[in-house]
Amino acid sequence: MRSGTRRVFGSSSNWDQINARWIWDNIRNRCEKVCWHRLVWFPGHIPKFSLISWMEILDRLPTKDRLSRFGVVTDRGCGMCSSGLESRDHLFSDCAYTKEIWTAILLSCGLSQAPLDWNGSLQWLLLNLKGKSLLVHILKLA
Repeated sequence: MRSGTRRVFGSSSNWDQINARWIWDNIRNRCEKVCWHRLVWFPGHIPKFSLISWMEILDRLPTKDRLSRFGVVTDRGCGMCSSGLESRDHLFSDCAYTKEIWTAILLSCGLSQAPLDWNGSLQWLLLNLKGKSLLVHILKLA
């Protein structure tokens, strides 16, 4: 651990600069941002919703299909429509109940397009939102 500490702190004689932010910037691995980061992390985001969205995009939500792989649940059926297996793709795009909700949301936003599959929806969001709300984007089109 001493070598790791020396690597991080080096021969820094200015201990006033060392704070949590400085330590975080020096120990984290910096990677290229993913294309969808602005859909999840933006000014004014609600952390709980951003975390759920992040898990959703990475397909890490505790859906029944994932939980069944760990032996946590045995019934993998969708609890909303009672047909199909509960997975991220099913819950957010394939479920009949979900399709009705998305259709109502899109219509209330002035869009008459049919709900897309999971990958199509994500691509549409990446192309159309650009970190702004859907309503702002639609108002600019009008």
